[in-house]
Amino acid sequence: MLVARKHYAVIVATLGAIFLTACSGPQVQPLMPTPVVFSELGFSPLEHIPESERWTPRRVYYATTRQRDDNLQRIDYGNTEGDKILLGMTLIGFGGPDLSWSDLSEYSRQGERSDIVDLSIAGLVEIGPYTPAESGGATADDSGALSWFMSDLNASIESARDRDLLIYVHGAKVNFYNASAFAAQLDHFMGRDMTSIAFSWPTRQNILAYAAGSDVQRAYRTAPALASLLDELAKRSSARRIHIVCWSAGGRVVTAALKHLYDQHAGSGEDIRERFRIGTVYFAAADVPDGEFIDALPSINDLATRIIVTESSKDGALDVAKSIMGGGARIGQRDHELTPEQLTVIEQADRLEVVDVSHGWEDRGFDITGHRYWFDHPWASSDVVLSIRSDFSPQDRGLTKAAEEFLWKIPADYVERLRKTIMREDLILREQD
Repeated sequence: MLVARKHYAVIVATLGAIFLTACSGPQVQPLMPTPVVFSELGFSPLEHIPESERWTPRRVYYATTRQRDDNLQRIDYGNTEGDKILLGMTLIGFGGPDLSWSDLSEYSRQGERSDIVDLSIAGLVEIGPYTPAESGGATADDSGALSWFMSDLNASIESARDRDLLIYVHGAKVNFYNASAFAAQLDHFMGRDMTSIAFSWPTRQNILAYAAGSDVQRAYRTAPALASLLDELAKRSSARRIHIVCWSAGGRVVTAALKHLYDQHAGSGEDIRERFRIGTVYFAAADVPDGEFIDALPSINDLATRIIVTESSKDGALDVAKSIMGGGARIGQRDHELTPEQLTVIEQADRLEVVDVSHGWEDRGFDITGHRYWFDHPWASSDVVLSIRSDFSPQDRGLTKAAEEFLWKIPADYVERLRKTIMREDLILREQD
């Protein structure tokens, strides 16, 4: 049964009063294509939501190491690196003010939409900064911002149907708006039943800054901040599990953050998987060099319940990154040259699933390619949704075994496999304790 959502102490009281001053500029992007689990199986991700909760905007929490741009009258965050983590909430609008809930629900089940549903920032509340703890030190909770943030976050978690938390970590060349909008649409297609956080790191909107390596270093410098946030969420939040979806360069942030978290707490004598409650970590088209990821894999395997890596045969962005930036093949690419020792590490990672979205394309009649396939292609995005919103095994998610034990593919009869597994909508929604 669905649990009615509570009124949230902070956002409901203050958001309406600051819409105009906190609205981001004319930054919009269209809602991602509908995952095939909805478009082909005949239901909307929003059908189960009670009448009292049918409000088209969606609230997303955020944590950012971008500095606030004080030159603007509205709240926004630029590309300058900060030494604090700024916390707050955004309200993401879906479509224009005239878009009805019934239309949004219908668009969210359609494979081909008759209209574009744009996502925009309709409002923003900054709660305040906190200073990430140094190794072995205490966190500085500036003006109680972290405590206030956690209090409101817990109110959202405890009133949600699914008491798990989702963190989205973006790739390079995007801004603060992009991180919030992506977190909102992932949350949307997961039934709006979870609580979501956008973690925004200060990449610049210039691919040369990344290709030249300066934004890569920013990614690594940001990793301890994400590790600190995960530590605080483990200590202060009521989340049952904490899932992470990262894309492209965000994979570097997440890989380094989880390794940092492990290194800080390994040998403490406690069960670190139980302490940090990391659920599924989903590396979508990740720009992480194979060697770097494999070095960190044993640590991540000890922390996470499940690790999923997707790869494609034709990811132009990763091909260019490998050629120009060096570092060898990326985990998001299909072809890998691994040493026997590296292959042994992978085989010993019992939490790892690698989904080769190109494998078997001849039987399907189409390949799944590009750098945005994980949300642009309805078959690939369905696996993201099911991996976070369920405890389904790869077979239950419609995947079939490829060559190696850890390697999975999307078969030609994927939709029919999903249909057999998911006979009704509520099977997608994780049962709560």
